Amino acid sequence: MRKKKKSSIGCLFWIALILLLVVIFLLSRTRIDKVLETTGFKEIITKNEAPEEPVVVIKTAKKTIPENETLPLSKEPNTKEPAEKITGIETTVKTEPVINENTAPAPEKKSRKSVLYFINVDDSGSISLVPITRIVYYRDSPLTKTMQSLLSGLSASELNRGIISLIPEGTKLLGISIKDSIAYINFNEMLKFNSFGEEGLKASLKQIVYTSTEFSTVKGVQLLINGTIEKYLSTEGVFVGKPLTRASF
Repeated sequence: MRKKKKSSIGCLFWIALILLLVVIFLLSRTRIDKVLETTGFKEIITKNEAPEEPVVVIKTAKKTIPENETLPLSKEPNTKEPAEKITGIETTVKTEPVINENTAPAPEKKSRKSVLYFINVDDSGSISLVPITRIVYYRDSPLTKTMQSLLSGLSASELNRGIISLIPEGTKLLGISIKDSIAYINFNEMLKFNSFGEEGLKASLKQIVYTSTEFSTVKGVQLLINGTIEKYLSTEGVFVGKPLTRASF
């Protein structure tokens, strides 16, 4: 009986002692925390207990991120670094044709048979006109294209026939307009410098006038040099101050 009493008293003593320690711990917990912080013992305990945070590995080349991990989105856009160039992705973009209502479709080319006049010089030195028919392609001004064809000269086969052109080399057409059956044809100054004298100059003018008046809408030609009507060409004294017709020669 004594042994049972002693063991029960002993158990009660230890239980009371444990309860007393618990009460003392709860009452002085804040003081114990301060002591642990000042000694640094609390940091050692938390470091040992805290789990290791997962490391996020980012490679700029392959853009690999560990599984089940997501990167936080930045609220502010990054404007300092240029955007990466993404390769290996093919994209197809459908583009709609741009229709401009103010742009009219280009007119189709037309063609006509034009008669151009060149020169033949016989053994005696007399000058005569030789008509040659050519196919001329144009859009809106057949006379302009015909005159440009005249200034372009002769083909090899035509030269073999002894036909020549007395229009000075380097003569360029600057523009043509027709008013009241008169064709105002503007040339550069090279038309004035004919190396064949007065007869050569008159022959070149006949080439221009006869070729132009093949058109039914043209009765005469007013020559202009760089946009100006000149009364005489060169020092030969050939008068061109008024429209020239076939009857002028």
